[in-house]
Amino acid sequence: MSHLYVITGFLGAGKTTFLKQFARMFQGQKLAILVNEFGKEDVDSLLLQELRARMSEIHNGSIFCACRLEQFEQALMDLDAEQPDVILVETSGLSDPTNVRKILSNIKRYENIEYMGCICLADALHFEKVLATANVCGKQLNMSDVVILNKTDLVDEKNLCKLEEQIRKIRPDVPIFRTIRGQVKPEWIEALQQPRIVETAPSILTRDVSLQSRLIVIQEFFPLDKLLEFLNKLAPSTYRIKGFARLYEATYLVDVVGTDVQVTPWSGQLERPNRLVALAGQNLPMAATLENIKREYEPYIVTIE
Repeated sequence: MSHLYVITGFLGAGKTTFLKQFARMFQGQKLAILVNEFGKEDVDSLLLQELRARMSEIHNGSIFCACRLEQFEQALMDLDAEQPDVILVETSGLSDPTNVRKILSNIKRYENIEYMGCICLADALHFEKVLATANVCGKQLNMSDVVILNKTDLVDEKNLCKLEEQIRKIRPDVPIFRTIRGQVKPEWIEALQQPRIVETAPSILTRDVSLQSRLIVIQEFFPLDKLLEFLNKLAPSTYRIKGFARLYEATYLVDVVGTDVQVTPWSGQLERPNRLVALAGQNLPMAATLENIKREYEPYIVTIE
């Protein structure tokens, strides 16, 4: 029997960092990881390679959306055939997990997979902005069995209590744990032993039309200082920008959450560098901002899709 855990949560909340920590709690067991990227690039799977788990990826949409549901079912069957002890599913920050229990319980072919529950990562620093502009965030909280409030070192106690009150308005019964840098404690898994059954309105498994995704392909001669300038201008209009940039100076991991722009050296192997995924939601003018600034950086940009 494979134990399946779903890791969901807000864009940029630290799901991949948390997943690395969480996966280490299953040392000695056969581990499989299914990563869902809303954009077209497999950034998270590259960051998780060090876990040496069986990896599977689904790109360009939510795995619980009708447009990707068939791929999700096939990926689970493929993983199940290898009989792992633990399956970890990292969903996109733009995924609506409302139907996860129904999907797993209604299909007999998953009889060897036991659903252990859903963990939601919430970003303490950007919580209110993301919750207000992405419809799926409320659904992620509503379907979770545990909420982990990450980056709590960046928010004072008064505001942390306020955030916890907001979460409890959506889910008064859910356990909430605080952490920094995605750290996890064994007792938090115990809180998943009895997944809560939450009554929700039926979902038709469609994509939230307010969500925006852009793939920005850049030239390798994009100067680092100009790339940082470009990212800082675009960042306020997005939730998240991520990808890898192989420039003349070096190769970098681009990791942008809100207005926090991080570009750090990267030494791993890359098949398709210089592809940055930008994600945004309703009321965020990402498309307009890209249109306004692309002329300034036109020599360094191959395409924006």
